[in-house]
Amino acid sequence: MTTSPASRRKSFVYDGRALEIRLVFSEENWTTWVYEDGHHLAAVDSIEHGTVDDGVAEGADVIGELLEASVAEVLAGDIELPRRPAR
Repeated sequence: MTTSPASRRKSFVYDGRALEIRLVFSEENWTTWVYEDGHHLAAVDSIEHGTVDDGVAEGADVIGELLEASVAEVLAGDIELPRRPAR
């Protein structure tokens, strides 16, 4: 069974906030976004489809690497995350 890249997610906590990195598909690339409570907050990084295809062909987990790198960027404070309004 093959897992779709779009179903790959990474949950983590930053500054007391339960966040998640998700992949979003476009015609040009896959982009990682930070989500909170199902709402996207900020784009983090992207990778072209050809790079993903090449990596998969070589047996590399380029999507997993992208997810981990995106989490690391958020945890390092490199990505500005807006506060969600109180409900």
